[in-house]
Amino acid sequence: MQTNFSLAQLADPAMATSEKILRTCVHCGFCTATCPTYLLLGDELDSPRGRIYLIKDMLEGAKAASAEVVRHIDRCLSCLSCMTTCPSGVHYMHLVDHARSHIEQTFSRRLDDRLLRAVLAFVLPYPNRFRLALLGAKLGSPFRGLVARLPRIGNRLAAMLDLAPAALPDRDPTDRPATFP
Repeated sequence: MQTNFSLAQLADPAMATSEKILRTCVHCGFCTATCPTYLLLGDELDSPRGRIYLIKDMLEGAKAASAEVVRHIDRCLSCLSCMTTCPSGVHYMHLVDHARSHIEQTFSRRLDDRLLRAVLAFVLPYPNRFRLALLGAKLGSPFRGLVARLPRIGNRLAAMLDLAPAALPDRDPTDRPATFP
């Protein structure tokens, strides 16, 4: 892919890395066949190829992230199945990480989004907290209808209640909190 980054932009190592990744992509579309978000929604912008175009436009133009870009980048599961099928060897994971970093610096999320993201970051990496959340979901599931009526956040919370298992999984004694470099 052809890029038009300025020399000043390329002085930033993260931007130089992203530019190199962008230039690797030939837009063959093989990644679309393995992207679960694209397969589910059918929107080209929800495919790795579509997100690459959005990221390129945002970074190259030194633009703040728009609500549309944020929506499509947030929908990426980071499963990286696209990387296993890419014949060009595009390092999508580094590109989407850079895009997410840019989004956090340039986009102001609504308060309900920030709160939900903070709760998920507090709970998901820790098995015991997650088990407690699953227990709370089990106890809260009879109130799903009321939860769904909450403004802005209700539908997302109701969807999480729908995904909660009916019974808690057995405790694994080797479970440890996730660690990140």
